Amino acid sequence: MDVADVTRYARHISLPEIGPEGQARISAARVAVVGADLAAETAATYLRAAGCQVVEETLSVAEIDLIVRSGFDDTPLDAEAARLGLPFIAVRATPEAVDMVAFSGRVPSPDARPEVPFKAAGTPTTDDASAVLAGTLAAAEALQTIVREAAPFTPRIRHMRLPLDGREPLVQEIGAPAR
Repeated sequence: MDVADVTRYARHISLPEIGPEGQARISAARVAVVGADLAAETAATYLRAAGCQVVEETLSVAEIDLIVRSGFDDTPLDAEAARLGLPFIAVRATPEAVDMVAFSGRVPSPDARPEVPFKAAGTPTTDDASAVLAGTLAAAEALQTIVREAAPFTPRIRHMRLPLDGREPLVQEIGAPAR
């Protein structure tokens, strides 16, 4: 990082959870954002502001470190990300709740294809507040995944459901290491 980057990201660097090494990983990360709705737009905005290189088109997997997408309807993309070992985060916003499923990277398959096909997300939500919340949640999870990736690899799945009617949120960790 040069002096301008250190100045721009000084608040991130000062956080013990991120520090200079974490910010360097964030700045080097190439995140594919898939979706044509406000959730994807919000996630891309926050990821760019944090310093990530955000891509919104088909790229070789050699050029992607993580996938963030809105909607849960892209099974081929999910399957390719799993086969390629890419971490990915999917969010869905409805007027009733925001759902997020985050998969850490997995051991890639040796016969994985070199390209990941992207398509626009399904039906966008009509509730702007839940879409912004979904995009913000996706960006935060993506940044945490990028910073955490320096740690020893541990496959895990995190599911979070935030009901917007005041009910208790649901947070599940699947495959998390024992503490």
